[in-house]
Amino acid sequence: MAQAHVLVVGAGLTGLTTAHHLRAAGHEVTVVDAGDAPGGVVQSVARDGWLVERGPNSCMLTPDVAAIVDATGCTPALLRADGAGNRRYIVRDGRPVPVPMSPPAMLSSPLFSFTGKLRVLREPFIARRTDAGDESIADFVRRRLGREVLDWAIDPFVSGVYAGDPTRLSVGHAFPRLTALEREHGSLIRGAIALARRRGAQRATEAASGQRGAMISFRDGMQTLPRALATSLGPRVQCATRLVSLAPRAHGGVAAIIERGGLRADLDADAVVFTAPLHALDAVTLPAVTHAALERVRTLRYPAVASIALGFRREDVVHPLDGFGCLVPSRERRALLGALFSSTLFPGRAPAGHVLLTCFLGGTRRPDLGVATTETLLAHLRPDLRDLLGIHAPPVFVEHTTWPRAIPQYELGHDTIIAAAESIEAALPVLVLDGQFRRGVSVGDCLTAGATLAARTGSLLGARAVPSIAAPAFVS
Repeated sequence: MAQAHVLVVGAGLTGLTTAHHLRAAGHEVTVVDAGDAPGGVVQSVARDGWLVERGPNSCMLTPDVAAIVDATGCTPALLRADGAGNRRYIVRDGRPVPVPMSPPAMLSSPLFSFTGKLRVLREPFIARRTDAGDESIADFVRRRLGREVLDWAIDPFVSGVYAGDPTRLSVGHAFPRLTALEREHGSLIRGAIALARRRGAQRATEAASGQRGAMISFRDGMQTLPRALATSLGPRVQCATRLVSLAPRAHGGVAAIIERGGLRADLDADAVVFTAPLHALDAVTLPAVTHAALERVRTLRYPAVASIALGFRREDVVHPLDGFGCLVPSRERRALLGALFSSTLFPGRAPAGHVLLTCFLGGTRRPDLGVATTETLLAHLRPDLRDLLGIHAPPVFVEHTTWPRAIPQYELGHDTIIAAAESIEAALPVLVLDGQFRRGVSVGDCLTAGATLAARTGSLLGARAVPSIAAPAFVS
């Protein structure tokens, strides 16, 4: 039987990993991406002795991640974060406070007041929610843990993960494990204890293998992984190539038109996996899909985020930078969402005698800063870095990246966006429309999603196959 042909749209980590698993299952793939290089937002820049991540700076070494790292031959280049990476700071009252990482540490932490700590201890006695309606992260945390935990822990954490607003994000979609703990155990604390007991043996195994809790990157940056995936796929990955249209074929599968350099080509496929951001559908003609479904998926928000890497002489920074970084709650009313202590985490990020910080601004808190100029960002950052980290000197290195549409927001009502995506899939029965908008936004989520989407695609294909697979021929 001839191979089935799958068109994968998007050469980010999800798309590349999907293609990797499809190839391993015996299918042929073509991956197209409008960007100039594979990796999507995973981009590493080396300049003048500095190594900067424009997107994700690290990921956790889960079994799924370890499997892809090993399969792509990236293990020799893998770096584990310095032990200080386990320490994190949250700003309260104008100073970075270490995040308590254990119950005893929480009882003595200045991050929460005595009243706030007592409120947390009441959590096991709070009745579980019985109605099935959507609930915001803010409402969920206030109900179970109190206002202080929301303001000084969850609010900055949500900014760090989603650059989002906990009053607008759905807890069921953004943090489904929390709702599962309440549903199954009636309490987050009781659920966490039960989960720890069940996973005791697994934790020991992972710790022995060096996987549990290991934060990783690579010697030449995070882009090492998508580059390795793309290299393994060879000419099947076509960058600077955009999808123009998709239409069902009379005999099954889809007829696609792709475009590169002003030239267009026809491409027939037995299935399509669309892993690009949902807003990329704006540029695709889908004659079989209803206008209402397209309009609904277009309402998914992707707020702008600015990432600005700043290098300083070590002597110009008062703070020891002895951790992963610091997050800034919205109640602090500062421009900075958070800063990673990049040169603390991994070697080779800054020249000798220097340190590298990666600062994030914008998101739903200050969307204007997400697209601001470098000069504007530096003007806003100067007082924040002076007050919080004791930095009085100007940076000796700057690398500014603007992400105009950065991270999908799982806001209240997100079920309707997923339903609209499913209706688009129904109109093109060999289309898998999936990815970050429903599988999670972390690097680990994307790698795990690749295996899931490959399996979904395999079930769509069934026994279908095409008699031959021809490379697209671009014509004017």
